[in-house]
Amino acid sequence: MHSFENTIQKLRSEGFKLTPQRLAVIKYMIGNKSHPSALAIHKELKRRYPTLSFSTVYNTLNMLQKIDEIRSIHVFDDHLNYDPNTEPHIHFLCSKCDMVHDIFLEQAEGIQVYAGEIDGHLVDSYELFFKGTCKDCR
Repeated sequence: MHSFENTIQKLRSEGFKLTPQRLAVIKYMIGNKSHPSALAIHKELKRRYPTLSFSTVYNTLNMLQKIDEIRSIHVFDDHLNYDPNTEPHIHFLCSKCDMVHDIFLEQAEGIQVYAGEIDGHLVDSYELFFKGTCKDCR
């Protein structure tokens, strides 16, 4: 995600109403590296905002995705997770603790991901997941 102010400006330009609950979702996502699900965000924020509905969380995440401030990642079969880092990177899923870690291309020696045209196909984005045991669980 970009700055809070930039995100708010983009949302306002889309006509999105900024309630305290929606602002809480936005603030929760800025800099968040845990790749939370909508349910996890709802559970966490409901403590401070008892009237917060799951649909508010879900709709706010969808709007943030629409304006390219976050992206959804399909790590688990039963739900989406959300990542405020929209820069190209790889995700690593630990099979022991179920944590999702970011791996940036400069950290992944020998891995090359091509952007542009490949065999006549124009690549706009990519998703690459590694699975294994994270350094904390090893």
